[in-house]
Amino acid sequence: MISAILLALASGSTWAIGMTVAKPALRHIDVLSYMLGRWAIVTVLALAFAVVTGDLAFPSILGVWMAALAGCLDSTLGGLTYLLAMQRAPAYQTTTLASTAPVWGVAAAILLLSEPLRWQVVVAAACAVLGAYFLVGKKLQIREHLAGSIFALLTGFLWGLAETIPSKLALDAGLSPASLLVVFASSGVLTTAMLLPVLRGRFPRRITRAGIGFTLLAAFGGAFIGWMLWLTALDHAPASVVSPIRGSTLVFALIYSMLFLRERPGRSALCGAGLVLAGVIIVSTIG
Repeated sequence: MISAILLALASGSTWAIGMTVAKPALRHIDVLSYMLGRWAIVTVLALAFAVVTGDLAFPSILGVWMAALAGCLDSTLGGLTYLLAMQRAPAYQTTTLASTAPVWGVAAAILLLSEPLRWQVVVAAACAVLGAYFLVGKKLQIREHLAGSIFALLTGFLWGLAETIPSKLALDAGLSPASLLVVFASSGVLTTAMLLPVLRGRFPRRITRAGIGFTLLAAFGGAFIGWMLWLTALDHAPASVVSPIRGSTLVFALIYSMLFLRERPGRSALCGAGLVLAGVIIVSTIG
């Protein structure tokens, strides 16, 4: 159990790379090209890794469908609702509400996977969400930005659901983490490409060398490695146990922003980081 928790924590540290890189990346590349490029690169990396390690196998049609569903929910629909939320509400509010993903993940695992309800899991999920609020350090204005708030909450729901239910079912059906990620990432590319005719007018193509470099970094560090670590953790522990640790992503993003973007957090942000850390420690006490 401890090893799975450490893997989930490590995935949070790498997912935060993607969160940190996205800010400067989108100055040099449009959103749609960034999303398509990122998941296309992840597909190639996952496929190469699966072939080299001998883990490329799809023993179950159900597992393949579940992995494809996870990719559609997380990378395409979740990415789209996140963008819609960012257009209609302040970034801090969108980030906070989307960070309710651990709660949705825990609830889905307990209700749909019949995993046991543990007090440590509930407390850890609460710490993750409360920590996200303090990490932002600003008062949310739900009513003033109702549409954006709804899209942000929907993002958190989609991310929390995709990272637990279909992903766990695909692993239980026999897919290795690498094979699952191949289907997951390619599903994200395919479904995003299907939305291009609708969304390209709103997000004109804009690609520079710097944008390509940031996309490569986000794909390798923030998506490929992060998802491989997460899926390996999910393969070795109940979804409800590792899901709260997703909140650590915001803590690592805070650290990276301090180191590389020269941002300076206030006391509220440090308090939020402490709450998320407390949640990780609490959930690690599960035997």
